Amino acid sequence: LIADIVKKHGGTLDKYIGDCAMAFWGAPQPNAHHALDCVRAAIDAQRSIHELNEHRQAENATLEVENQARTAAGLPPKPRLPVLTLGTGINSGAVMVGLMGSDAHGLNYTILGREVNLASRLETVSGSGRIIIGEATHQQLQAADPALAAACIEQEPTTPKGFQRPVRNFEVPWRTVTSTAPSATP
Repeated sequence: LIADIVKKHGGTLDKYIGDCAMAFWGAPQPNAHHALDCVRAAIDAQRSIHELNEHRQAENATLEVENQARTAAGLPPKPRLPVLTLGTGINSGAVMVGLMGSDAHGLNYTILGREVNLASRLETVSGSGRIIIGEATHQQLQAADPALAAACIEQEPTTPKGFQRPVRNFEVPWRTVTSTAPSATP
């Protein structure tokens, strides 16, 4: 689900890290609206997970009735479908992108740098069901989609692991926000 949304919004799916899907925008194809497209993908992902969970909860309600009958018949209950949560951290800035590694130890097309680390730390701050963006992403939203930027809620600055100074960050209210600015991606 998440990989399809990343691709739909012009992103590059980098890798899966445990339960994390890492993606980036702006490479290998340049994208002047990379921050906007990334935030739109995050909004779409949160809404899609929410919709999936609504279906799962309805299936679980049906399953509960079936499990009562199974238990009465001496059969083990069927497992419930898990409800999923998604936390998202987004940051913008200069990074290194390309084939990293070596022939001897494996090559991977990926991104590296401080801004990537900050995005990862913002994902940790996001917890469950939230989209947290860095100040640079928020500034780009102000230019690309002022209404979306204005809807973002500034959070308490945080000093992420590996950073010496607090960083400004904003929450994107994905349940209510609409984005109307045109995008560079179809």
